[in-house]
Amino acid sequence: MSAIDPVILLLEKLHGSSATIAATYHNGSIQKTDENARDIAKLLQNRLLSPYIREEYQLRASFRQFLNAALNTERLFSIGANVGERFERFAKLVDGYFVAFNEGRDADCERYEVETREAISDIADAIDDELTVLQSHVATKFATVSTIAEKKKQNIHYQRRTQQLVDLLESFHFSDIDSQLSCHEELSLSFKSLLLDRIPAFRESLWSILEILKQYLFEFRKIEERAKRVRAFALHLNRNLDWEPKDWDEVAVPQDWLSCATPLELRCYPDVDAPEGEELLAEIARTIPAYDASKTRTTRPAGRIEEDSGNEEIKPPESPIRKAVRIFFRKAMMSNEGISARKWWAANPSIMGNINEEIWLLRVLAEHDNKGKDSGWAIRLISRPDPVFDGNILINDVTVLKRAA
Repeated sequence: MSAIDPVILLLEKLHGSSATIAATYHNGSIQKTDENARDIAKLLQNRLLSPYIREEYQLRASFRQFLNAALNTERLFSIGANVGERFERFAKLVDGYFVAFNEGRDADCERYEVETREAISDIADAIDDELTVLQSHVATKFATVSTIAEKKKQNIHYQRRTQQLVDLLESFHFSDIDSQLSCHEELSLSFKSLLLDRIPAFRESLWSILEILKQYLFEFRKIEERAKRVRAFALHLNRNLDWEPKDWDEVAVPQDWLSCATPLELRCYPDVDAPEGEELLAEIARTIPAYDASKTRTTRPAGRIEEDSGNEEIKPPESPIRKAVRIFFRKAMMSNEGISARKWWAANPSIMGNINEEIWLLRVLAEHDNKGKDSGWAIRLISRPDPVFDGNILINDVTVLKRAA
């Protein structure tokens, strides 16, 4: 006959001592009496209780933390998930596994492999528990405490914890643990599916919670300022029992502090269904002039199109540079010796306007290339060879003259 499973045996002992465990957990400690002496002895034997002061006993820290995590109580909220230490332990386990693998210690490799899988699951569960804690506080706006000071204190504390967790996840996301585990298929698959693929979702949830906490802190500060004014006014009323507010409408010059208050914008609308307003509405209705049905709506007569008026052709204005080119070539054809383009540009600033000298020279050459074959002018280039590029020339000026017959 096989031996009894130790896990089942432990659970049976816990079930038999459930009342003692519950009383110790809720009260923080328990006094030994004749009724619970047997249960305390069993729990001490299984290392679930530890001695306390004045003949009392308390739950061991590991068992108490397990109950906090399982019951999701406020004690878990105050303790929080120590994710940083779990990440550090996980990195050490990965390093220890590969050291044992390189040294050929198979037994240690198996042990490190099991502990590494457990560490991955512990980190994922710890982050999930931390998100549960933060989301519960965000949803209730720190309902476990009643004062604004305590709400602000908890808000700042959880803001710091959330920021630290975000920074930790970001730094871990860019670590080389994924590449270290790539040679071990099962560990790499566990790491990716349980932790690495969930890190972006974890960070997104933490960032949204952090923004909400910052907004709550701003609201708490505004509430605190209003609460200070209310408490100051309540203290004034307690010290001055016969104080009554003045009718400031009758004061010609109100106090300065009245101008600091933001006035309330009120908009009033008449209730047409109220019976007391029937006479007033009837008086308003009698003042409305009657509609004159004899007035006809005047319409604009239809227009007509003049048949003899043709469409005028609208010509766009001539560009300045085109006008200058036309005048320049016309004068050049009247001259037998020709006209230099650069000299003519310098002598006619009123015609050229803002046209650049280089642009003007290029425009004269372009005009000759387009119309030079069929026109009555010829050009003479004033140029020099390029010192760097053989076969090219640098044009300094262009002289336009009348083509010989």
